[in-house]
Amino acid sequence: MIPGAAMDRVSLLWRLRRRARRGVLCMALFCILMALLYALCAENSVPVTDAIFGVRARTRAQPRAHSVTKVLRGGPKPMYTDPQKLPGVIPGDPHHPIPVLSSPNQTQAGDSLSKQKSKQRESLGFFSLLPRPFTRALETLFGGRRKGELSGRKGDTELLGKVWDDKMSSKMLGSRLRRAVANYQAMNKYGVEVSNYSSSKTKLNGPKLLCQLKKKVEVTTLTPDLQPFSSMSWATQLPPKQLSADLGPYKSCAVVSSAGSLHRSGLGKEIDSHEAVLRFNAAPTIGYEKDVGSKTTIRLINSQVMASEEHRFLSSSLYSSGVLVAWDPAPFSADLLQWYNKTDYPIFTQYQRYRRLHPLQPFYILHPRFEWQVWLRIQENMAEAIQKNPPSSGFLGTVLMMSLCDVVHVYEFLPSQRKTELCHYYQRFHDAACTLGAYHPLLYEKNLVKRMNQGSNQDIYTHGRVTLPGFSQLNCTHG
Repeated sequence: MIPGAAMDRVSLLWRLRRRARRGVLCMALFCILMALLYALCAENSVPVTDAIFGVRARTRAQPRAHSVTKVLRGGPKPMYTDPQKLPGVIPGDPHHPIPVLSSPNQTQAGDSLSKQKSKQRESLGFFSLLPRPFTRALETLFGGRRKGELSGRKGDTELLGKVWDDKMSSKMLGSRLRRAVANYQAMNKYGVEVSNYSSSKTKLNGPKLLCQLKKKVEVTTLTPDLQPFSSMSWATQLPPKQLSADLGPYKSCAVVSSAGSLHRSGLGKEIDSHEAVLRFNAAPTIGYEKDVGSKTTIRLINSQVMASEEHRFLSSSLYSSGVLVAWDPAPFSADLLQWYNKTDYPIFTQYQRYRRLHPLQPFYILHPRFEWQVWLRIQENMAEAIQKNPPSSGFLGTVLMMSLCDVVHVYEFLPSQRKTELCHYYQRFHDAACTLGAYHPLLYEKNLVKRMNQGSNQDIYTHGRVTLPGFSQLNCTHG
């Protein structure tokens, strides 16, 4: 017989052990559910939102949903995230390439993708009966990396083409990116009103396209004499001359994209051999010199980088060397006063703050007319409607350098043999949208660059290098 006191102690110990086992079981169940929820949200941000709220609700809410912390006075203001981070995070393996679709293989590519999806459904067994967002999350948790919608198995890259095809169309995108593009078309935040596209339109060849850019795109920056800035006390902080009057002409220039395919490229020495080098936003060089070089002549930054806390624009040494050129998208038909009162991000407040800290560093702001002139050239040369959003920084920077240089080499804007879903060489963020576009009309920009390229396809495949002539080298007197 166990004494009463001892029995009480045993009973208490047994109850504690039982509670501990239950606690461990509940914690394990909680961790599994949280992991599933994380995978569900990360893998299916667009589909899950659509399923719960509907496409229209997401479209209406998008300007508010994708916001960043505002660091300036004046309270909260709707702001957009880095367009390259849309439409969602796809964690994964950077060694799996994104095949570049080419027009002749479109049917074969579609058949291949449908067969692949069928096999994936079979491998899931019972779970294939669940809604697609849940199966995608389960694939992430238990099936290794879920391949992107445009990522194929080994051999698909060769099937779909080694080098970017200038016939690339939104119809070749996966359903996720097609939905994202359609949503941005419906939003039309900037009030774009054009109908200048036709499926029967004759495409301009490379030389004519280059001359069209030269004649119809004017690279201009803000100066103190422009209204409404001339009446403002801080107007003296603006450079008195146009950017093109102060910089260049350069003989040879490099435009270095921030693409993940620059990782392990070994292009650093080649890039630094150019007289001038353009980089974008927060792309670093320290620690990446072997692949991207160390020279920075001009850095093109968007207003979001200037305003977000994450990028530490006012305090980081990344921005304090070389020439800065900033841009912010204005409404399509707005004048400078309307734009000043309705910027996407507080570019002018941050500009003034930065100039007080670095009064001697050259710092220009692009005239918003330039961005929409470039956009119109893209739309005019496409047989379908493109996103009604500004061009990417990559394409704007390329056109900018064509106005300053005799020859421009653009690195990894068109993906090389190293093509990957890794968005930036300095981050571990994976999404096919970074190569194919969602917010920006990136896919169409690449079509134009491919058409204007004066280098070889081998240069693109091996080095990701496109060769473009500067505007000063073009003879556009005929036609």
